[in-house]
Amino acid sequence: MKSNEEQSKEYLQLALLSKSIGHPTRLSILAALAGKGGWVEGEIIAVPGVSPSTIIQHLRELKRAGIIQGRIFGAQCKYGLNGEILQEFHKSWTSIMEKIIKASTNA
Repeated sequence: MKSNEEQSKEYLQLALLSKSIGHPTRLSILAALAGKGGWVEGEIIAVPGVSPSTIIQHLRELKRAGIIQGRIFGAQCKYGLNGEILQEFHKSWTSIMEKIIKASTNA
């Protein structure tokens, strides 16, 4: 069983990652990266109706959160999904949601 401090750290990390992906454009970027095998080089992911400069800002936020990794600038860009962080996020999110759902059905 996790200590309160460990659980608080896990919740904080989960909240930060949730906030980082909690924008429709960022979700579109992640889906597009997944559709390209997880990595791109020399291009910026295109999202209909979103300018490349806005995409770059979202990519930088995703990188800051650790969800993607690599270099993001001009034609020299190479970036992709951070599978380890995404797996940790999925595991934590699933665990917490299962507890919440279980409690809601017992209420």
